Amino acid sequence: MVKVAVVYHSGYGHTKKQTEAVVSGASGAGATVQLIPVADIDMHWEYLAQADAIIFGAPTYMGSLSAEFKKFMDVSSKPWYQMLRRPKVTLIQPPILANA
Repeated sequence: MVKVAVVYHSGYGHTKKQTEAVVSGASGAGATVQLIPVADIDMHWEYLAQADAIIFGAPTYMGSLSAEFKKFMDVSSKPWYQMLRRPKVTLIQPPILANA
């Protein structure tokens, strides 16, 4: 079975709602899906390492990603480098609203 991780930050709940729809669609297609807020990322590195696909969701503020998502990007550099040994499909979920 395909394992999918959906990693997200949501400031006002809009991005969370979008990621929940992504989880529903992937689950409906038969994937095992884990919804992971960036605030809880330290508890989920093992799942990310095992995932076949990783989908990211983040709001934009002032034309850029949220500070919380950028922090996740910074702390994830070493684990990502280690995970490069196993190819993954990675998708970015673009925000629909400017202040998602």
